[in-house]
Amino acid sequence: MRALLDGDEFIYKACVSKVEEVNWDTGESESVLPTLRQAKRKLVDTVDYWVRTTEADQMVFVVSPPERGLFRRGLFPGYKSGRNEKPEIYSELEAWAIDRWDGKWYPGLEADDTMGVLAGKGTIIVSSDKDMKTVPGRLAIPKSGKFMTITQDRADHWWMMQTLMGDSTDGFAGCIGCGPKGAEEVLLNGTNMAEWWPEVERRFELPKTPKYRDFPQSAKDALTQAQLSRILRPNEYDPKGGGVFYRIGKHDISFNAHTLAR
Repeated sequence: MRALLDGDEFIYKACVSKVEEVNWDTGESESVLPTLRQAKRKLVDTVDYWVRTTEADQMVFVVSPPERGLFRRGLFPGYKSGRNEKPEIYSELEAWAIDRWDGKWYPGLEADDTMGVLAGKGTIIVSSDKDMKTVPGRLAIPKSGKFMTITQDRADHWWMMQTLMGDSTDGFAGCIGCGPKGAEEVLLNGTNMAEWWPEVERRFELPKTPKYRDFPQSAKDALTQAQLSRILRPNEYDPKGGGVFYRIGKHDISFNAHTLAR
């Protein structure tokens, strides 16, 4: 078994996992952010734990490009524009981790996408990111400790849910006014991608309620939102040239992740 570890998640958590220290002025114990040395130890312990827990004989430590150029910003400039600054020691810890575990990343691709294209038979993704539920295969979720096997249809269902709901953390709106309940109702009208996609397009094209009437949307918007929420899967990315290729309904999606990266 080869474990694909979400290095972005592991590094961030190691940076913000507080440690107990004694305040020598008051004599009381306080929770404080870790030093770089303490964060390194936490990260090593976490990596070792998940390699053991998944019974992996191989491990790939996957990260986003250190310079943070992402193809989704080329598709949609507002992507992740509202994210907070990373912890102070993040860059140092990231550089150390990439060197220690020969960190894997591709130009223009987030760690999510790199895990997605490396997934497949004999692999398990280890990530708490909900977006990884859009990739067929085995998934371990550190946040909950759960293990899942995600089928093709289940992955497509969650992809369409994300397309409709959007992701406020990443800065894209989905189908405005739809929400989780509305998204579920839309997808009740089908059982696979061939049936879901026309329903998703129709929902985007519906007239908005008075609250959202200033934000009309079309099938073109549905296509953009679907591209933003799509985590790449095996055989959808050419690491040498940067080409990305997949389908959404009858639409052939093709672009270069390297040249789109912003």
